[in-house]
Amino acid sequence: MFKRSLTTAFVLFVSVSFFVLFALLSWGQYHALKSLGINDTMVTIKAVLGGSKSRLEAAFLNDDILALEREVTAIDDLADVSASAVIDAQGVVRLSSSGFSNGEAVKLQLDQIKKNYLSQGHSSSEPILTHNPITDKIIAYLPLVIPTLENQSESRQVGLLYVEWDLTGSNRMVNHTLSKNMTIMAVLVVGGILVLVVGFRKTVVAPLNNLKNKANRIADGTEAISFGVEGVAEFGVLSQSLNRMNLTLNKSLQEVKLSEQRWLFALEGAGDGVQDWNLVTDECYFSDQVKVLLGLPDVTEVGWDEWMNAIQMSDREYVERKIQRHLKGLSEVCRVEYNVDLEGGDRHTILMRGRVVEWLSNGKPSRFVATHTDITVRRLMDDALRSSEEKYRKLFEMAQEGIWLLDSEGNTVLVNGAMAAMLGHLREEMVGSRFSDYVEPGQRHLFADLLSRDDMAALNQVDVEFVSKGGRRVHASLNSAPLYNDDGQNIGIILGVMDITQRKLAAEKIKQQALYDELTNLPNRRMLNELLGQEQARAVRHKHCGALLFLDLDHFKNVNDSLGHPIGDGLLVSIGERLKTVIREEDTLARLGGDEFVVLLPELSKDERKAASLAHSVAVKIQDVLQHSFNVSGHKLNVSCSIGIALYPLDQETIHDIMKHADAAMYRAKEDGRGTIRVFSKVMHEEIEQNLGLQMMLPQALEQEQFSLFFQPQFNHKNQIIGAEVLLRWFEPNLGFVRPDHFIRAAEECGQIIPLGDWVIKKSCEQLRQWQNDGLPSTFNRLAINISPRQFMLEDFAQRVLGFVEQAGLSPSQIELEITEGMLLNRLDLVVEKMQLLHKMGFYMALDDFGTGYSSLSYLSTLPLHKLKIDQAFVRDIDRDKNDRVIVETIISMAQHLDMDVIAEGVEEKHQLDFLQQKGCFQFQGYYFSKPIPADEFYSDWISVQSRSSSV
Repeated sequence: MFKRSLTTAFVLFVSVSFFVLFALLSWGQYHALKSLGINDTMVTIKAVLGGSKSRLEAAFLNDDILALEREVTAIDDLADVSASAVIDAQGVVRLSSSGFSNGEAVKLQLDQIKKNYLSQGHSSSEPILTHNPITDKIIAYLPLVIPTLENQSESRQVGLLYVEWDLTGSNRMVNHTLSKNMTIMAVLVVGGILVLVVGFRKTVVAPLNNLKNKANRIADGTEAISFGVEGVAEFGVLSQSLNRMNLTLNKSLQEVKLSEQRWLFALEGAGDGVQDWNLVTDECYFSDQVKVLLGLPDVTEVGWDEWMNAIQMSDREYVERKIQRHLKGLSEVCRVEYNVDLEGGDRHTILMRGRVVEWLSNGKPSRFVATHTDITVRRLMDDALRSSEEKYRKLFEMAQEGIWLLDSEGNTVLVNGAMAAMLGHLREEMVGSRFSDYVEPGQRHLFADLLSRDDMAALNQVDVEFVSKGGRRVHASLNSAPLYNDDGQNIGIILGVMDITQRKLAAEKIKQQALYDELTNLPNRRMLNELLGQEQARAVRHKHCGALLFLDLDHFKNVNDSLGHPIGDGLLVSIGERLKTVIREEDTLARLGGDEFVVLLPELSKDERKAASLAHSVAVKIQDVLQHSFNVSGHKLNVSCSIGIALYPLDQETIHDIMKHADAAMYRAKEDGRGTIRVFSKVMHEEIEQNLGLQMMLPQALEQEQFSLFFQPQFNHKNQIIGAEVLLRWFEPNLGFVRPDHFIRAAEECGQIIPLGDWVIKKSCEQLRQWQNDGLPSTFNRLAINISPRQFMLEDFAQRVLGFVEQAGLSPSQIELEITEGMLLNRLDLVVEKMQLLHKMGFYMALDDFGTGYSSLSYLSTLPLHKLKIDQAFVRDIDRDKNDRVIVETIISMAQHLDMDVIAEGVEEKHQLDFLQQKGCFQFQGYYFSKPIPADEFYSDWISVQSRSSSV
């Protein structure tokens, strides 16, 4: 069928192609021959009629009627002439053949086409020949000179010789020639088709037929034959591909057969029989081992019925039900036990484990495979074990050590009385609860990980801390052993639990005496050195800085000398307790002896400057907390301390270097007048000293009003001033202008930021009131004032700022309070509450330096904000940094969607302004417009100028 179809299709295709070409060639040749015949006929007509014309004109001239009739008759007698006539100048037929009436007007005897050419022939000096394709005739119009009857020598007129020439003869010759040519071409076409068909059969059909026959033999398994390389190149490639496929298929079949043989050998070698049930054909195969298990070794073939008949009657329905449940998808594995009665009265128990391994396209099972195992011996062993279970249970209960059985999920299966008593629970209360429920919370994650491991040796000789029902801490040591089921799967663990609480307490007491100060119960020098060594190594590894604070009480010797050592010891204990209140949980407070204390502050910051600042802040807190009096045995005592700070790891090589540097800094503090703080740092020493100096100068600077306000104007997209930001400047007589970031940080650390912030708000309101009295442009909306976090968190901040505004006679809507994103990190609820209060009062709220990454955008929509300020760090490189452009676009879009104003800080270039306006930001400030300037210059340069221009 394949061969016939392919050959027929090829022959049909080639035949149709050739005959279409043949038809096109025939049609073209026919038209070419026809055109050639017409042209040849016209040449003949011209030659024949040319002679007749001269004879007719001579006959007219001689008035020889017989000659005229003879010439007309001769023309009409020509084989191809169908009609002819001599027509005078008046269009009357003078002489004619059949088809025309003499003496009548010729126009009445011709159709319209012939009439048109008739008029042309009268006026032409040359013969006119035209072919009529409808009648397939050539019409000739030859002009004749005919003399008049009155004066033949002088009067002449032009008549016509009209001839219709039939092309039938010419066409007959054309058809004969065409038939001859087409016959030759047809013979050639048929021969060509036959040659192509023979070649196609030999080069295509025959090789394909061979490939098909060989493939069928391979598929039938009658032979393992290789495909020969024959035919065109593509068939060679196909044969090679089929050979590779054949080799791969044979190899796969051999591997499958070998795997099946090994599988059956392994199962039957282990005593297991195999069942393979085709659910579509309902054919069920049982291996020979199943026959042995059923006691039917001599039966040739065992099917489903033979198997069911061998099962004990009482088990058959149960087996059927379990299999059907599995086939319906109600169980993952079909596991069922059944009994078989063998000859001689023996009863064997068989375990069948099976599952569906193949499904049809509609999801129905199509193949079920199972193994059958004789578990008679195992059942006998189980019975023996159950008979001895009571003996083991008594041993379990009598054990003085706690025994705890857990399943694979860590849930309690069983505990003995000793274990329950150890934790103060009833045994029934503990069954079903998780092991981790009794572990001290800090250790639960550790034991959850240990219980999840396959290697149960991880729980051998492991110490654990339990919490009893009454809250008592119970220290115990664990030993473990895994538990397995009949299939070798781990089903849990058994723990031996020994109470080591007393031993642990004794060890803790020894450790306490070795590592803690006996008087204050604080870590001593030995423990401090251990902790400092660990923290130094960790700081090096993680590249962060910590600090060591060395404290020495000023004039403590006077207390001992005047009041005695018992009072001095009591004071030291009280100082230790008070110092604990100002340090973090991860910090360490130690007493080295006498009146020397050390505070270890680990992991302060990766930045050395910030770490130093944080350490100094802790030192300040320590001094503050020690300023309050101590009441020791009725004595009211006041103490101060000198503190030295050393950062690590810097240039120190050992922990002793750190201690030495902190001690040196502490002595430097004592030399500088006691009650002071000094930092040992080769890099930061001068900066910290400068900071401390600024802190000491701040109160006097505020009192002497060394501070002044500068103002940076803010503009809209129409270049109209809409407000200004207030900036604080400090001119110190000896230092000159102090950098704002330096003195602001100093003010924050020493607490002077609160009175300084109040001064800024008060002076800003007074200045705005003065400008308002002098005249503000209508576009000037409000004055923006930066608020420090410490100032903002004051309980009465809202009332204080409202008081300054009202005192100046302003409206809260004229003041814009700027807070930073950093405020949102701590006590967000309190910040939001305070912002809502200020919002209700009418103040305009702005989020400064937005985009630096501190705030969570999810909180942004909940805050009562009016404006976002784009940080100048993003505006500065907006033309070079793609990320900055994306961030700016995002902030602008976010503000628009949240219905907030947005202003860009730090605009210094025209291209920055153009980009911001293009993206939808229409408020700006920066050096492109103006740097911060004093109040009087601000008024003259901007306010008065804009006021005059707006009035005009």
